[in-house]
Amino acid sequence: MTPAEGSNFFAKFVEAAKDLPAWLFTAFAVAAGLLLFIPQINGELPKDYRPWLVISVVLFGVLAVFKWINVLVAAWRTGRTEAKARKTFYMTPIVQHCRWSVAKQADGSLVTQIVADFAVKNQSAIPIGLMRARVIKPKIHGEVLHDMITVREQRGHMHGTAYASGYRIAPGTSLPASAMVMIRGKPRKDEGEDLTVLFGISDEDGYEQRVSVVCKGMRKPKPTDLPKPVEALHTIADPIEKDVASVLQTELSRYELNGRQGGGLGSVHIVMAGKEIKQLGSDMRIMQATANQEIVSEPGTAEIKSDNLDALLALYARLATDDERERFSNALLNRLQDDKGYARVAYLIVLVLWKIGLLGEALEAAMFGLPEDDRKDFGLSNALMMLNGLLRFRHPDFTPDMLDILERFVQGSQEHSFRIPQKIAAIRAQRLLSPA
Repeated sequence: MTPAEGSNFFAKFVEAAKDLPAWLFTAFAVAAGLLLFIPQINGELPKDYRPWLVISVVLFGVLAVFKWINVLVAAWRTGRTEAKARKTFYMTPIVQHCRWSVAKQADGSLVTQIVADFAVKNQSAIPIGLMRARVIKPKIHGEVLHDMITVREQRGHMHGTAYASGYRIAPGTSLPASAMVMIRGKPRKDEGEDLTVLFGISDEDGYEQRVSVVCKGMRKPKPTDLPKPVEALHTIADPIEKDVASVLQTELSRYELNGRQGGGLGSVHIVMAGKEIKQLGSDMRIMQATANQEIVSEPGTAEIKSDNLDALLALYARLATDDERERFSNALLNRLQDDKGYARVAYLIVLVLWKIGLLGEALEAAMFGLPEDDRKDFGLSNALMMLNGLLRFRHPDFTPDMLDILERFVQGSQEHSFRIPQKIAAIRAQRLLSPA
């Protein structure tokens, strides 16, 4: 046989072998192995056959191994292609809003509640609805008492489920979503520690995406973590100061029910087109949109609502002299201090002072009186979160001087500024479009 004929024979062998199934190569390799290694069979065969049996075992064994590798690789690629074709949405955890806690029930059992917020991008060509949230890890052995996932409506601020409210995510858009699961039992983690949770989120077609997030533990407060005691009202001699302190203490009670944990600011909220907006720090945006999403286009339809704000402004309106108005403003400014017990409602103090034209004085008092990066009361952070919402929904109320004051304050503070700088820039740019 010439070299050319040998090369041609090898090419034909390879061409024929690649189309043969893996099980056939495996069968040949096993058969040759039985003939070679079982003494009862091998002893009946002529010794001249032994080299060919060794060659057969090696050849068909190698072919079988590589054929099975090829089969597994093809199956893996097909699985990845099918999974990519089925993937309809992508979820990004909002780590700051993911938490877990354990509560003891009346029957003595423990119930774990896990809450996580996400930004969900619809990657399909049709609207999708999220139907179910489950906790895959950690394993908590117990009954699942409740599981729910809600999304924000497409052109509003209300949250609801796909099956009850009909809220779905339009193709190519992103919306905030929140998952909550309650399980009777407790994970193997101490309260207050971080808990890594693997969620399974399913859409209407049953496609489930898994997403891992680290949830902050909500531990039971220690005595040193409890809110600082506030002053006794009966010890305040000045009637104006007593009235101011009374309203602020009322706001403290409201903050306990609608506070930082849920993104709320006590009684303060925005009503826009008849809908309540309680979370003034949220700035979810639609990707690849050309519109200005930092500020609303119709701020006249948004109103700041708070009965405690109204009470303090009504008190201020009744004051007849400069001395009385000064006592009113000092009563507020003096309580923008960490040791006064009102840090949690600093947002209301700043809001009132802004309303009466003392934004600069309010921010200066907050800068020197409230600690930065405060994870117990969030005093300075709450005030900035409120201002972030006001700039978004009520930007015409801010004069150019107010914008300068606020920008200088944010640049001089180490506290998280939300998107205040971006909003100030957007407001200035938008005002260039209006006639002078």
